[in-house]
Amino acid sequence: MASTSDLNLDDLLSGFESMKISVLRNAAKLSPHIKGRTLGPDCPDLSQIHISTNNNEAAKENDPNVSNETPSGSRTDEEPANKKTPTAKVRTPHLDVTANCETVTSKLHQQELERQRIATVRKSLAERQSKIRQADEQREALLKQTILEAEQSVARKQQEADRRLLSAIQEQEKQAQEAAARRQAEIEEENRRVTDIAAQFKRRQEELRKKHQLIETIRHHNGQFRAGTEAFTKALTTIGVQHATKFSNQKKTVRGLQKDFEQLLQTINANHEVNQAEVDLAAEYCKLLDQANREVTEIVAQIESAQKQQQQEQLEQQRNQEQQAAAAAAATVTQEAVNQQQPQQQQEQKPADTTDAAGIVSGVVTAPAATAPGIPENEPFFQPVSPECLQFYMEVKSFYEQHQTAVKQLMDDPSMKTYRFNCQKAINIPVNAISGVNREHFIDKYNKLAALLSGQNVKVGDATVSINGHPLGRTYCTMLLAKKFVSQADTGISSNASAAFPIAAIVVALWQRFPEFGRFFLAYLHRECPYMVPYYLPQLEGQSQEEFLKTLGYRFVDGVLEKQDQYLKRMSGLARLYSAVIVTVPRRDDPTPHPHGLEYGWRWLTNILNRFPQPDICATLICEFLQTAGADLHAAYGKQFLKVLRVLQGDYMTALNKIDTGGPKARLEGLIAQILTEGKIVRPEGISMNFW
Repeated sequence: MASTSDLNLDDLLSGFESMKISVLRNAAKLSPHIKGRTLGPDCPDLSQIHISTNNNEAAKENDPNVSNETPSGSRTDEEPANKKTPTAKVRTPHLDVTANCETVTSKLHQQELERQRIATVRKSLAERQSKIRQADEQREALLKQTILEAEQSVARKQQEADRRLLSAIQEQEKQAQEAAARRQAEIEEENRRVTDIAAQFKRRQEELRKKHQLIETIRHHNGQFRAGTEAFTKALTTIGVQHATKFSNQKKTVRGLQKDFEQLLQTINANHEVNQAEVDLAAEYCKLLDQANREVTEIVAQIESAQKQQQQEQLEQQRNQEQQAAAAAAATVTQEAVNQQQPQQQQEQKPADTTDAAGIVSGVVTAPAATAPGIPENEPFFQPVSPECLQFYMEVKSFYEQHQTAVKQLMDDPSMKTYRFNCQKAINIPVNAISGVNREHFIDKYNKLAALLSGQNVKVGDATVSINGHPLGRTYCTMLLAKKFVSQADTGISSNASAAFPIAAIVVALWQRFPEFGRFFLAYLHRECPYMVPYYLPQLEGQSQEEFLKTLGYRFVDGVLEKQDQYLKRMSGLARLYSAVIVTVPRRDDPTPHPHGLEYGWRWLTNILNRFPQPDICATLICEFLQTAGADLHAAYGKQFLKVLRVLQGDYMTALNKIDTGGPKARLEGLIAQILTEGKIVRPEGISMNFW
């Protein structure tokens, strides 16, 4: 701003030199006309001097010192525009000088005014420049102040940020310390908890060890008691009936002990626990039984001693009688031997031949009866099905056949083809999409199927279908849905064992709401695999081999029987599905109990073990059943389940080894050995998922 004001001042003063020259020129013009002084109080008034314009103009034209810059007709600034210069009629030199002085004075005054104006301008410019300089200084000061304030603000903000950062760091450190303290406290608490658990575990182990010792002691006493009762029975049997009255007191005592001991064992089995009092009581029973056996032994010893003494006396008497008879017959022996030697030899030969013949005939007749044992017709091990399972199977089969006959009308109606197709889509699409990966997806599939069986309208593509669209629509859709679920055992479960549990969860949920669905499910399951009854269907009279194999679940493609491994794979899928249904936990929001729970699994296992095993299929089904439902059966039935497994490992596997040497039998043997060795069964993958 200072440089700008300097340039303006120079522009204003640029004409000052020319103004000086103009003044000098005008003075040169007036000098010929002025003879005296022109300054001072006593100087003549030059304003009274009038000079002719024409003379002046002529003089100006002839005067070489007159400047031509100003035109002749121009007026000065001090002269008014309407003032006219009078023409002097009489010209005198004095008047001309006076006029020139006035002109000079006027011009000097004008110059003075101009100097004053210039001074005023300069002063104004100086003041303005000073104000500008002050404004610049103020602006610079304000800028410096602003910058200083900005720097101070930045410094304050930086300090505040540093303070906040420091506070945050301190807070984080505090939180870290608190977290470390909490972690340390949690670790200490966890250590205490682990210590408590270890102590509890140790106490539990000690309790289990003591219980195990008590159980083993009970088992020992039980074996001791059984051996004592067997010894008592054997002693009574060997003595004979004639001496039975001598053991009446001991018999009464042993019967009471047997009754008390059996009651004790029943109490232990019911409570699943053994205490020291019961062990002491069992030991007391064994002592009392031993005492009774000792008494029996003493009585038996006395009887045997008396019998031996009597036998010795009888032998001595018999020996004496024989000696007397021999002496009496000695006199006649020689004579009879001489006279009757030949006739006696002939008579003795004939009876000998007769005896030999009779022995041969007797041997031929009696030997087959003794060496050919028969199998009783009421022997359960060789029966194809138990009466209980047969009745259940016939009820389900009859229910299915009745509804199958009724729904045939809908299935054969050509006008209902589109309706049947929409029903199939409404069932197949949700069932094929069932999985346990996403709970919302799982619930959606169940809701669609439940809505269909409830009679609601279900959207299928661009169409809508309902079981109310036909009088037989409910039965048709229920049977179709049950059949579709059973077919999942072949399409998905046989290859992926964990897929059985989400399918089984929906089966049980639908079974709870629609009981007829469950009966149809069992009917289709029995049709595909009658061994799941279990029922070993016999080949009927006149039934071809192909028809018979189809009743057992085999499939034929263009008259060719499927391979055995394919058949076993499909049957294993059915066993997995049925086992998963048995162990599935029902919906919590449905108060209806499980429609086909663990008791049916126990019935199937015990019934199939009471049947004579079949090669391949029995080992396959039992192995899949134990792997899927064994853990829940063990938890529910405990020792009874282990007893069943020991029967399976013993008698059943012995019979199975005689007819089966394949891979399923080997896998079953390994599984049973592992279970009995470890005392537990690992729950299968996917069973612990909460689908509801």
